[in-house]
Amino acid sequence: MPKGFRLKFTIEGVPELGRILLETHKKLESFRWPLWKASRLILADVERNFETEGGLVGGWQKLADATVAGRIREGYGGEHPILQKTGALRRSFYANVTKTRAFISAHSPYYGFHQSRGARKTKLPRRAMLVLPERTRQNIVEEFHKFVRFK
Repeated sequence: MPKGFRLKFTIEGVPELGRILLETHKKLESFRWPLWKASRLILADVERNFETEGGLVGGWQKLADATVAGRIREGYGGEHPILQKTGALRRSFYANVTKTRAFISAHSPYYGFHQSRGARKTKLPRRAMLVLPERTRQNIVEEFHKFVRFK
């Protein structure tokens, strides 16, 4: 079960960028700044996904009736907000950025069960929190373009 995901961008058909990268790669010792900005964009999407209950992935599956009843019994209210009974999962997301890598994940022990696409042994529905919408992808690429241009 993955605790995070790896971003890999392959840029094809952009010879100008290739030339710029070939000319400037020796000057670039650290990608910490654009990676930090990319991590902020991704974490903002995680927050937006919680605010909209999975709006970035078409909406999360509603809670089972038994789960709603259990929440009410425990004093947490009805079925909303999904995945936020105590708020611990939402608060557990973090980014770790180095010169060459940005790692985004959650400290929650059950984050991976909701995020995973893989076969599970439970009936827990997939409610992806950490996603990479096309808009965010484009913004990340633009941050790297700006970084390389101005370096």
